[in-house]
Amino acid sequence: MRTEAYSVGFDTRNYGAEIPEGFSEEELLKRREGNISDNIIRYLGEYRLGVKFDEFYYSFDHDEKNGTYLSSPHSDPGPIINTYRKAISYREQKGLSVDREVAECLGFQKLQQQLIDASAGTMAIWVSPPGAKEEGYGVHSFTFIGQVLEEEGEKLLRIIPYRNELSLEEHRDYLEIFDENAEAYERDTDFLANPSIVEQSVSIQAPEDIIRLIGEKEKFNIEWRERLTPLIMPLIGGFIDLVRKKASEGELLKARYAIENFVIDEKEYILGEEKKPQIIFESKPMEIFESYGSYVPPVVGGSCGMSVGGGNGLIGQEINVVGLVDKYGPRTFDCPSCKRTNLRPEGELVDFCQHCGSDEVSCCNGNGEKTQEKAAAAA
Repeated sequence: MRTEAYSVGFDTRNYGAEIPEGFSEEELLKRREGNISDNIIRYLGEYRLGVKFDEFYYSFDHDEKNGTYLSSPHSDPGPIINTYRKAISYREQKGLSVDREVAECLGFQKLQQQLIDASAGTMAIWVSPPGAKEEGYGVHSFTFIGQVLEEEGEKLLRIIPYRNELSLEEHRDYLEIFDENAEAYERDTDFLANPSIVEQSVSIQAPEDIIRLIGEKEKFNIEWRERLTPLIMPLIGGFIDLVRKKASEGELLKARYAIENFVIDEKEYILGEEKKPQIIFESKPMEIFESYGSYVPPVVGGSCGMSVGGGNGLIGQEINVVGLVDKYGPRTFDCPSCKRTNLRPEGELVDFCQHCGSDEVSCCNGNGEKTQEKAAAAA
């Protein structure tokens, strides 16, 4: 098992979930497709590009059952907090610890309650440090900085996820500027359960001012999205089409690997470090999936964070990403020479590493004899 922030299994379950009575199937499926697209783009930004900044918006909605609540245009109608409740239920069913998920849910509930009646301009800070390393978390944190806006009579919450690598002590030091209770926060769950409200002042007018006070010298910039989105949308469209057609999890995982590997190859261009014309796809998405999806991207880990929609968002979930098996056994294996992970075509064995060409890969020995085939035959 390893910790991931994006699971193709959640896409299929969310997309195929029952349509609530009274809602248009066409509208909800469109929202769910938008959720898949946003989740992939945010995942790529955080885990594959390592960007510092992103931006998204929540709405303040109201109904008789839930009262006033935060919602997303790319989730099923209803409170965003249900996403956090689902995360708790999911981990409980698997017998996993839910301390962190409970703290997140509590923190989001507090944030929602405090901002419902807040005036335009009010800001909030919510710190999401990484969890324990033994659970697969990396070293970076998220500081979510929100501000209540009013546009054309509609109340919105603008959120900037600011990615950093600050320790708990460093988070505590800057958070004390805005929240006197922060000096008592000692664990990741303390920060998650206690968002801080910040009123506008002469020196603090917008989230960018808070970023500056935290000590970040780089200015807020999300130009990476402007380069990534048009580049990757044909592939995301192909991925969503697979979800529509109820493709197997193996096919979806291969498509996701292809998207990630493609973005890794184009990272310098997306981050503005390399100037070149925007790539035009001459191949169909399925052809890209076939060529780029034959090997597993590097393992990554991070902190959890606010969900952009009603799917898995960036809430960390435990999934078995190496669970692709066929008659020969696991389809993923590490090369002893270059240490990179290979993904075998289904029903086939390989004689050489897909990365370095070594014949010492796990499914054959130094003489090119297919040991997995022998094992399968013996079984």
